[in-house]
Amino acid sequence: MKCRTIFSSGVVLILLFSSASEADTFRYVAVGDSYTLGTGVDARESWPSQLTANLNASGIAVDLAANLGQTGWTAQQAIDGELPLLLDLKPDFVTLLIGVNDWIRGVSSRIFTLRIQVLMDGIRKHLPDPKKLLVITIPDFSCSPRGKTWGYGKSAVNGIHRLNKIIKFEAALRNLPVVEIYSLSQEACSQEKMFAHDELHPSARQYSRWVESIFPIASDLLAGKTD
Repeated sequence: MKCRTIFSSGVVLILLFSSASEADTFRYVAVGDSYTLGTGVDARESWPSQLTANLNASGIAVDLAANLGQTGWTAQQAIDGELPLLLDLKPDFVTLLIGVNDWIRGVSSRIFTLRIQVLMDGIRKHLPDPKKLLVITIPDFSCSPRGKTWGYGKSAVNGIHRLNKIIKFEAALRNLPVVEIYSLSQEACSQEKMFAHDELHPSARQYSRWVESIFPIASDLLAGKTD
């Protein structure tokens, strides 16, 4: 009977320890398109995976519960196909990087604004702390080796800059942190080994450069150091 009692107590202690461990771990979900998915690199080399590894190495326990990024998806497709999944995923922390495909498909500023509003507000409703949504700007793909073939005669620089202004404005209205990777992606274009084999999407090396900028803001956000 004593052995059984000790065993039962041990189980209780294990369960309690497990619950405490899970409670101290942030469930992270990444929402976005091919840039979030990491098209062209291994899953462990995507920037959400690299960010998760860096946060854990720094002592902030994070579990990448899901990378919902989908190649070619617009903000509306993220609303329809990614946002509903948050109900069951129950994230504590979400990153959002979306918009390049809206520009490619000619979505107007007015429609894009409405979509970003729905996405940001919808994500925040699924977070215990609505401030733990980290927004990432759209990178500039036009300077990549194959970037010009996606321009359709329009200026990607002007178009992406226009959508990024909307993203930053809507994030500021909600007091959400924003990581600016647009200029960073332009700098990467002049450096070696910054693109995947498709010569359009970033390589693991470029994603690591993004994480260098994303990590400190994510770290402060999860540590409660931001307002």
